[in-house]
Amino acid sequence: MKFSLTILGSSSAVPTASRNTTAHVLNVHERFFLIDCGEGTQIQFRKFRIRFGRVHQIFISHLHSDHILGLFGYLATQTLIGRKKEIEIFGPPDLERFVRNHFSLFPESLPLKIVFHPLDSIGVSKIFEDKAVEVSSFQVRHRIPTWGFIFREKLGDRSLLIQEPRSYVYCTDTLFEPSLSDIITGCDLLYHEATYGHAELNRAVSTFHSTAKQAAELAKLAEVKQLLIGHFSARYKDTAPLLAEAREVFPNTIEAIDGLSIDIPVVFHAEQ
Repeated sequence: MKFSLTILGSSSAVPTASRNTTAHVLNVHERFFLIDCGEGTQIQFRKFRIRFGRVHQIFISHLHSDHILGLFGYLATQTLIGRKKEIEIFGPPDLERFVRNHFSLFPESLPLKIVFHPLDSIGVSKIFEDKAVEVSSFQVRHRIPTWGFIFREKLGDRSLLIQEPRSYVYCTDTLFEPSLSDIITGCDLLYHEATYGHAELNRAVSTFHSTAKQAAELAKLAEVKQLLIGHFSARYKDTAPLLAEAREVFPNTIEAIDGLSIDIPVVFHAEQ
């Protein structure tokens, strides 16, 4: 039973030659979920050989350009290839207006059926579930309303063996917020932005972002199994120092690289 994450973009606001802006694809039991959709995301789907027609749910954290500009091209392409199945989009309340206004400027209407689900700004909210996964949102601290997402595996028949449900938490863009540890405790994989090194702490705070060290501190507080850092500022030509900084606090840290796939393995426990 697949539970894997593929990074389509690992840069922050400005893309680089090797890093696209933010987008992740999560595969849970061959159900594909797109999380954020920075500029060029559909090209990354092609580059890394992921069939973007298999995505039926899209989750958008906030309305900054490096997280949504790819959405317009993605949706237009879905129309051009003759997609019939509806797409559900979960995001900030103004996202529907952004998308509808964009496509209203074109002479032909967008025939693709899109169902928008505005996110609630209060507490942890379950926003989606199917047979494989349950998704919840929670608000983080950024310059504009921004949400993180928790994906938890749902288990079927466990009559012979007990499988631990796997989980993935997506947390960007945000100030360091220790209280989030109560929400994400024990998750298998935490993605947390690490836009800056800790030497740039003042800049991180002024722009409502986090440092690599702070991402690791949250992972340690929450006792997560593995930390994935990304959303790196384009000023860093070499992100190895950011990875080293995080590993000093939380050794089981890896860095987001475009095209990287991470499989979260199944853990079985014999019934007592």
